[in-house]
Amino acid sequence: MTEIVGRPAAELDGVWKALSDPTRRAILDLLRARPRTTSEIVETFPRLTRFGVMKHLEVLRQAH
Repeated sequence: MTEIVGRPAAELDGVWKALSDPTRRAILDLLRARPRTTSEIVETFPRLTRFGVMKHLEVLRQAH
């Protein structure tokens, strides 16, 4: 099995999936400044519902 930066390549599939979405990258940029509540993230992305934001957050959590 190939390793990338000490992690099996297959383990990184979730990371690439998470980073492939521009909305999730924007959420990460937002969170880089400071922790935010789900409500604060929803207010920043008016096109998304709370449920949509939570789905994006779950993909990011699983990629960790």
